[in-house]
Amino acid sequence: MSDTFTFTVTNQTDQAITELWASVDEEEWASFTLDDSGIPSGETVTIAWAEYTNDSACEWYISAVFEDGSETESALFNFCDEPDLTIE
Repeated sequence: MSDTFTFTVTNQTDQAITELWASVDEEEWASFTLDDSGIPSGETVTIAWAEYTNDSACEWYISAVFEDGSETESALFNFCDEPDLTIE
């Protein structure tokens, strides 16, 4: 059995989040798989990291894309210290 690491994302914006991206260096980005509805406004979802990230650093840059195509500035999060993100 593999260890699957998870984190939560709470969307406190007025739009659904349709894409969520992560990067260790802000150069190479990988997307998380979201449901067809993404992360609706006001909702919290649990997202699993890909197994290949198990031995990676705690700090990752995260960027979200919204239903209108706009996106957040990337922000650095430490998932070892705080595995619950809020996007506002």
